[in-house]
Amino acid sequence: MVQKVTERINYYQHYFKKKPSSIKVKEQQKRWASCTSKDELLFNWRCVMAPSPVLDYIVVHEMCHMLFKNHSQNFWDLLASVLCDYERRKEWLRNFGVRMDI
Repeated sequence: MVQKVTERINYYQHYFKKKPSSIKVKEQQKRWASCTSKDELLFNWRCVMAPSPVLDYIVVHEMCHMLFKNHSQNFWDLLASVLCDYERRKEWLRNFGVRMDI
């Protein structure tokens, strides 16, 4: 799982000035992923069950948090500049994410 997430982070890294200080996969009860104040990217292990475009949305969303620690318009503008169809991916996660469990 860490390998897959790291691969996707590396794929999108050229869009970002900052790099994650670390990448970890763990059990998270209520989040798909998070970005700490020290730019550590933490991913829920269930993300691996998402379709590739949705995993990419989760990855890029958290990478945007390295620059904007909130969901300001600047955050969403940056996300849209990387994934122009992020809203469709976000909607899939909202509608079907609950099914990604074992």
